[in-house]
Amino acid sequence: MSAKIMTFHITIDRSEITRLKTETAKVTFIPFGGTVDSSFFKGKIMPGAADVQVTDASGLRHMCAKYIFEGTDAKGKHCHLFVENNGYFPKDGVQKDYFDATPKFITDSEYLCGILSRPVFRSEGHPHETGVDIMIFDETKEESEVSAEPAKPEDSILTQLRDKDIADERIIAEGRRLYEEEKVVKLIFFSSYENKTFTVEHPDKELITAILNDLQGTPQMLFIINGKGELAAVSCISGKIRNIENMVLTVYSEIFSETGQDKYFEKPINCYSRFMIREI
Repeated sequence: MSAKIMTFHITIDRSEITRLKTETAKVTFIPFGGTVDSSFFKGKIMPGAADVQVTDASGLRHMCAKYIFEGTDAKGKHCHLFVENNGYFPKDGVQKDYFDATPKFITDSEYLCGILSRPVFRSEGHPHETGVDIMIFDETKEESEVSAEPAKPEDSILTQLRDKDIADERIIAEGRRLYEEEKVVKLIFFSSYENKTFTVEHPDKELITAILNDLQGTPQMLFIINGKGELAAVSCISGKIRNIENMVLTVYSEIFSETGQDKYFEKPINCYSRFMIREI
């Protein structure tokens, strides 16, 4: 049995699907988003992803999906992974729980290139209520040959923050905006809980919102790096969650450098281009 090496979790907003139908063919254009979290690569799909499906006169439906992930490889390097997945669906009346496809990959990660630059992969698409899971298999390996890192459990403090009820609609709205519009790729939370620092790659909307909510009335600081490599630095200042100004950020940068906390950033924090969160 071939080894499954990755699963792409594809999400689809069905209201965005567009269709064209003629007497001899049908075309369906499906924009989508999604994530991947594996021992090889973790990341999010960048804007512009689409699956184009064409049904010919015989009733056979072909699909071609093209998309780019942005994320981090197993060596901790920021990178991109382009995927082109070509396949087909059984004709009407043929029962099958999944569809077959053949993926091709292009990547700027030296590590991933060594793994994915071979024509030995197949994929299975398993539809579900909110999208489809695309499972990638290496036909040259057995399942036992692929070392899968066990999923690292979330810190219990972050889990506790998730469990808190959030009543402030402004915080909920800003958490949603940061996730959907800024495409957050890294979150660094200097917390007052036991003086711990939490770093999360590709945090979900719920965690971003939970940490924003927890900033209120505390000396904690949150740093967010978006999909463009820009930085937002925020804290609770004078009773509101506010952006940390550039002058103060320069001071923090020097402190982080002296204490070794600059290891959480790819460059000194005062050297990042800035983006701002909405004052809450």
